[in-house]
Amino acid sequence: MASAAVQDQLGQVLIDFSTNGAFPEEESVSAAYNIQTEIRQISRDSALDVDTWIEHAKSIQDDIDRSRKLASSIVRQAELDDETEESLQEKENYVEFLTKEVVFNGQLLSALKGIQDVKEILRQAEDLAEEQKIVEALFKLEAAWIAISDLPLEKTVRAVRILDAKCFDQRRYIHDKFTKVWNGLIRVDFDQRSVTINKDLPDQGTNLDQAVIGLKAFKELETAANKLWMDLDEIIIKPRTNLPLDGRQGSLYTIQIQQNRISRGGGTTDHHIKSVFNDIEAIVRFLVDNLPFEFIEPLSKAMMPTLVRRILDMWLDTAVPATLEDMVDYQKVLAQVHEFADNLDKLKWPGVEGLHDWVANAPKIWLSKKRETALDWTRNQFSLGLGMPQLAERIEKRMVAREDRENIITTGTAVTQDWDAAWESDSETKEDHSEGSCRNRSSLEEERQVNQVFAPPPDEVDDAADAWGWGDDDAAEPAESEPEPAYVAVDQKPPLVAKRLAPEVREMTISEKYWTTSLPQPVYKTVTTIYEEGAKLTQPECNHTPIAPAAPGLFSLPTLILAMYRSVSPLYYTDEPGGNMYLYNDAVWLSEELKQFALEWKNRDDLQPRAYGMVRLDPEIKILESFGKRAYTSELNAQRTIINDLLAGAQNFFQQGDEADQSISDVSSHIRSQAALWEKILPYSAWASAIGSLVNAVATKLISDVFDLSDMSVDEAERAATLISRIKLLDDLFIPKNENSQPSEDETPLTSQFADKWMKMKFLSEVLQSNLKDVKFLWFESHLSFYFTAEEVVDLINLSFESNAGVRAAIREIRDNPLPRDGQA
Repeated sequence: MASAAVQDQLGQVLIDFSTNGAFPEEESVSAAYNIQTEIRQISRDSALDVDTWIEHAKSIQDDIDRSRKLASSIVRQAELDDETEESLQEKENYVEFLTKEVVFNGQLLSALKGIQDVKEILRQAEDLAEEQKIVEALFKLEAAWIAISDLPLEKTVRAVRILDAKCFDQRRYIHDKFTKVWNGLIRVDFDQRSVTINKDLPDQGTNLDQAVIGLKAFKELETAANKLWMDLDEIIIKPRTNLPLDGRQGSLYTIQIQQNRISRGGGTTDHHIKSVFNDIEAIVRFLVDNLPFEFIEPLSKAMMPTLVRRILDMWLDTAVPATLEDMVDYQKVLAQVHEFADNLDKLKWPGVEGLHDWVANAPKIWLSKKRETALDWTRNQFSLGLGMPQLAERIEKRMVAREDRENIITTGTAVTQDWDAAWESDSETKEDHSEGSCRNRSSLEEERQVNQVFAPPPDEVDDAADAWGWGDDDAAEPAESEPEPAYVAVDQKPPLVAKRLAPEVREMTISEKYWTTSLPQPVYKTVTTIYEEGAKLTQPECNHTPIAPAAPGLFSLPTLILAMYRSVSPLYYTDEPGGNMYLYNDAVWLSEELKQFALEWKNRDDLQPRAYGMVRLDPEIKILESFGKRAYTSELNAQRTIINDLLAGAQNFFQQGDEADQSISDVSSHIRSQAALWEKILPYSAWASAIGSLVNAVATKLISDVFDLSDMSVDEAERAATLISRIKLLDDLFIPKNENSQPSEDETPLTSQFADKWMKMKFLSEVLQSNLKDVKFLWFESHLSFYFTAEEVVDLINLSFESNAGVRAAIREIRDNPLPRDGQA
């Protein structure tokens, strides 16, 4: 083998030739030749080994050929196995198909047999229905539905749907046949006005008991019961139990019962409750004897509510008396109702609870009827209107002074205002007077009587719920005795004066006449009648009566009557001239009558102990008096508002210019028209108090407007005094009248007794017309200081006179002597 150096050299030659194209040198060629020679030698040396390798290669090639042939044989064999397996699978599938076909054919055969059975059952049901064997036909129909549900078929299969449709058709067919059977068993003949109940019929395969089973199967038991009730009511019961609205006799028909047939008779019967109970009991007994028990309950459930309500409304409600005079008949009716309900219970006929309740609630029912009747009668009396005015008289005993006797005889009233004492109008201005002024007034009033009058109760809240007496059915408990009205002295006299006047005081009976409407009389009559009936119920002989427990509730009814009077009556007074004054008089009359009734009630000796405490009229009388006074006050407030508007309202009256003369005329005319109207309604004391309130409103307005002026000229003062003098002409309204109801010429007007600002207005007129000297005379020598304070007189001087030394001196004198008449009578 060539050395490594030679090999390297040969390699470099090849590289140079390849890269640079350089030919090898001779040395290099020689080296290559040597290498070639060496290679050939090596080849000759290894030729034997190569032959051996070639033989081995041929042997391997033969083995490969044999393996390839074997593989091809295996592949061919595998392909033959797949074909065999596929054939086997096809045969297995075919066997499975045949198996399913066998199962299907079996199911089909079963379904066809089931369908055939259903058709046979339906045919049998139809035959039974044709033979009117309804119950058996229904059982067959039920069996057909069960057979259909057992069919091995889906519900959506057409054959199943057809069978269902045939079942429903068969059901309708059976129902039609059943309806004919039922109508044959329960035969309603509107022409003959009869109802026949057959328990069975010869030509029918279904009796009444089986028909009831059929009704249950069709779920028409209640429907059939309702229809039978309506037919029976229309033909038999309604003509017997419906009372005519006009109350005509002979319009209720008789009832005829013959075994299983009931009909309306051609004759008529009476209107007695006992008769109608006997007929209804006969009808119920007829139904119980001829109808199955299963049908009784739904029939009574449909029948009794309507029938019981009709009996209560048409027969028993009218049997409840409104008074105690008919109580014997009422007790008979209660006994008859109780007996009738017990008889129905014995027949095991349900639905009579309403009748038992009516008997058990007899006290409550009678009390409700009494309340309803009393309220309706009173309301009807109200609807007749106010009627003709009626003369009433109020009599009162008083302690009066001897010197006032003639005045009381003339005027019909004492000097003090007792009808509306101690309640003043909120619109009138109250002025504070100095201590000296009060003493001067007291010195003037020492000549008046020492008189005591009732202090009017404060206005009470007329709560609507309390007024209408909710819960008056509850047992009333005896009320605590009401406190007696307190007496208050009108004039508080020093002990010395009272002692001096005491021997001159004597008791005197005073009467006043006034006019009322016809509204309070029925109220009083109803109230007293109810109390008398309540007293009768508390008597021992009435303890056994069924309505005896209603006595406490009966005593509470007058509260409702009086509440209704207070709530409803104002509507009827509204359209009447002087309506509020009539309302006041009516309330006074009613309260006085109720007071007298309550007093007499307490003094009666024919009452039971518990009856004395049942009449609790004192709270109602107070509310009634407050009700009348509110009407009186409301009327006065309305009239004072009119007067204030006529006198320029919120503006100053003396700044109205020429309109003031017309306003004075309008005010005078208005007061005189009201005086003429009220004189025909009110007693003198209330009339004088009301007109005095209107006159006082005028005086208050004029006095206030004068003091509101900033200054006043002589002409303006004269004009103001002239206007005031025209108002002073109203004095003639208060002149006491003689026996001929004409003003007495020698009597002094009593205006100042009913209008406390009247004298102040008159002195104001005098001051406006006086010079400074006259003003001082009025203050120091006359009675000006009784009605004006020193500062008020100073304000009038500053208003009417210019400031100078004389005016300032006069003002200083007046202020230095604010009570010039102190201690003088």
